[in-house]
Amino acid sequence: MKEVLLAILKLFGFLLILPLIVATFIAFQTQILTLPVNKEVWILWGAGTYVALNLFVYNFKEVYDFGKSLVEKIFSFFKPAGYLVPIYSIFIIIVYVIALIMGRGISWQPYFLFAIAFSLAFHVVLTAQEIYQSDKSVLKAHYLFIFGVILVAGLILISLLLAWAIPEYSFISFIKSLAAQTTHFYKLLYKLIFVDTSV
Repeated sequence: MKEVLLAILKLFGFLLILPLIVATFIAFQTQILTLPVNKEVWILWGAGTYVALNLFVYNFKEVYDFGKSLVEKIFSFFKPAGYLVPIYSIFIIIVYVIALIMGRGISWQPYFLFAIAFSLAFHVVLTAQEIYQSDKSVLKAHYLFIFGVILVAGLILISLLLAWAIPEYSFISFIKSLAAQTTHFYKLLYKLIFVDTSV
């Protein structure tokens, strides 16, 4: 009975944060699509390549597990860090920034952008798969709620990283868009539930 009640609460929690999840995704997508075309293309190719490989060739699960365990050792005081911190993306971005400082980053930029997007897609997809597989319930309430929270926090962290690596990516604009979209969705939800439109 306790497990059923907890599953219902988690499902309710997921429904409560769903507008925030959608708003975060839209704000992130908007920032990606406003990048210069030459950068946007490499990012989309990087993410798309990982998704295709995951579906048809190899999912890099062992690589993901190694990175996750490394993060969990570093942040042993905060267990969800393994899900939140895209360690490979951070490493690639650090190498890219060093390459920029050394004056070689511009010529290598397309490859770095591809690798950053590839590693971010890899992190998000495998995190979702791991949480999904760990939830044995029929409703998958734990998966929906936990991954929803992790996705929002993860996209905010990823946006911060991309703003560091790509000057045209604005973290401030992402936050403003996120706030505007979230407010809009919750207002819309409030009107649908509490305002009688039939009058």
